Amino acid sequence: MNDREQTQFYRRLESARREVELAEARGDKLEIADALKALGNILRRPPFGRDEANEVYARAAEIYRELDRPLDEAWVKRHIGINHEYAGRLAEAERFYDDALSLYRQHSQADDLNYANAVRYPAVIKQRLGKIDESAKLWEEAHDRYSTVGPNGLGEGVAEAAAWLTIFAINAGDRELADKWFARASAASRESQDADTHKFIAEVRRRFEDKFNG
Repeated sequence: MNDREQTQFYRRLESARREVELAEARGDKLEIADALKALGNILRRPPFGRDEANEVYARAAEIYRELDRPLDEAWVKRHIGINHEYAGRLAEAERFYDDALSLYRQHSQADDLNYANAVRYPAVIKQRLGKIDESAKLWEEAHDRYSTVGPNGLGEGVAEAAAWLTIFAINAGDRELADKWFARASAASRESQDADTHKFIAEVRRRFEDKFNG
């Protein structure tokens, strides 16, 4: 952070801490949990704040569980997992991602972006841990869920999921399956305005061509 960003960060942090204190003084549990969640969202931005963010998120998750708000609990747990992943604690990240997804499986009534994201994150971590079969199943589900987000689907999510399934097929030497998923990845990328998505699909194209056309 530069000096200006640091000043803004600490102002926002101080304000968020005050909101937690005010909520605790009023004794409204939902207000407390929401204020803790907002505080965690600020703390997690700089790397040095992530461990404290996890402590704050854990308090929020416990209250959401007491209040029988499983999807709020799932959201918080997924972000604890994200912080663990950033810190390189992959097994811990996997545990929190799995817990979050389990809550969505049990309680969600909507195929929305949060549910799709809850599938995506364990797909990523299981791939990083070498659990390719589990990862592939989750990426296929994530592909289908991102396809239903909004009126036309979320192109970035669809493209990323299909791209990873293409990579798995390339690594397995299955050209037919790689063709199938890369066609979907390319189509979704064309619908996306995200430069990182375009770059990733271009990288996958090079891998495809090196494997099957080299």
